[in-house]
Amino acid sequence: MRNTIPTPHARRDAEGPTLYPVVQELVGSLQRRHADTGVPLPQLTVDVSPGHVLPGDAEIVKSLLEQWLAEAVRAAAGNAAMARSAEVVITSVQYADRLEVEIADTGPAVAQRRGASEAVAGRLRTAAEQTLLDRLQAAVRLDDCPEGGVALTLCLPRQSLRRAAA
Repeated sequence: MRNTIPTPHARRDAEGPTLYPVVQELVGSLQRRHADTGVPLPQLTVDVSPGHVLPGDAEIVKSLLEQWLAEAVRAAAGNAAMARSAEVVITSVQYADRLEVEIADTGPAVAQRRGASEAVAGRLRTAAEQTLLDRLQAAVRLDDCPEGGVALTLCLPRQSLRRAAA
């Protein structure tokens, strides 16, 4: 009988998809859509580890991140002149009990975002978004960035801990 030790890559595959390709797909799609408008995109920076396992339903996470990324880009690049100096940063940190994904922008502060979506303005926009967060057993937090703009943080609990809590 042969014993095999799974490689880190094989263990990740067994745990589920990773966040990195989801974020890359969203950024690529956003860049393609924006190329047609003639309005420059803000500087997009992705600081997501290829090894961060995406807990929960990847399609739900993708749907939420897609909306929030588009809103961050709109807030940061209110017009073509602002877009040249604007920035949106996507980061992730994986803890033992959760994965946190943050979308930070250089747009106006939370209180100054009139006409922005409810998610960016401090509340979830729709009951549908809350339903998706409930299905993931996830939480979202909004903070004003000290240097200006808003940081939206999605906290996704690890699946093994969700099963233990159920």
